Amino acid sequence: MSRSADRARQIAATTALARRAATALSAVAIALIGSLSGAPLSAAATPQASLPEIEYEVMCPICGTALGLSESPQANDERQFIRRMIARGLSKDEIKARLVATYGPSVLAIPEDDPGFDILGYAMPAVGFAIALLVLALGLRRYRSDPQPAPDPREDLGEADAARLETDLQRYRL
Repeated sequence: MSRSADRARQIAATTALARRAATALSAVAIALIGSLSGAPLSAAATPQASLPEIEYEVMCPICGTALGLSESPQANDERQFIRRMIARGLSKDEIKARLVATYGPSVLAIPEDDPGFDILGYAMPAVGFAIALLVLALGLRRYRSDPQPAPDPREDLGEADAARLETDLQRYRL
């Protein structure tokens, strides 16, 4: 019985060794196929840039609108430039850097190197919204508070004016 148990252990060890060797060979084969295809292994981790993705992040230098909305000849040239950069395999950030180098920093819809814009561009709408809420709250508070009773206008009138007012009021009552 011990002989058959030893034989079973030996077969199990050989099978495990064969599985590990097959896994290692598979990994090497995948790496070789990836390197022979000409594409770096890290290419799968970096997403490919696309024109629709970039069009609304850059501006047309002529009309000052988003490139996706502009129909000027300069906008078409800029789109062709972006398509060429995409065909070369550049990432979105690299394409934007090339656009800035070619057309200047005004080509970006959101300036990237201006820390003041980051603070003001995003904080000011929140501050404006907070001020609008405060004004609305104060207005509602004032509206809801009990108003002071209006003074009777007849108290300030003299005898003759009060009599004339009463006569006019009697005439218009139904």
